[in-house]
Amino acid sequence: MAIKDRKIQKKRGTRNCGKGMKGSRRRDGGKGLAGSKKHKFSWIVKNMPGHFGSPSMASLQKKPKAVNIGFLNQYAISQNIKEIDVSTLGYGKVLGGGAVTQGITIKAKLFTEKAKAKLEKAGGKAVVA
Repeated sequence: MAIKDRKIQKKRGTRNCGKGMKGSRRRDGGKGLAGSKKHKFSWIVKNMPGHFGSPSMASLQKKPKAVNIGFLNQYAISQNIKEIDVSTLGYGKVLGGGAVTQGITIKAKLFTEKAKAKLEKAGGKAVVA
């Protein structure tokens, strides 16, 4: 192909050589995050930390909801019951906060040592279900 037939040779002398508006040739390589893994990589790493990589893996095992033993004591008094299954109330663990005034039987997956001690002192039972 002769030099005089090449496209750029024909466009010489025109304002933008057939490449659109003047500013489109001045951009730094595309709009938005274009080039973020190539020529904009160092800028992305510096100015957008955490952009690359997968999010941290969260544990699939959720912690059981906890309830204080004082709340269960008040619940037993108000409902006039002697036995409570904590899982039916939506809880999984019994904590030792609050006071126990009557002997009640509580079924739960987990108990703290303080909760067990308070229950046994009041004449109740802690049943691990």
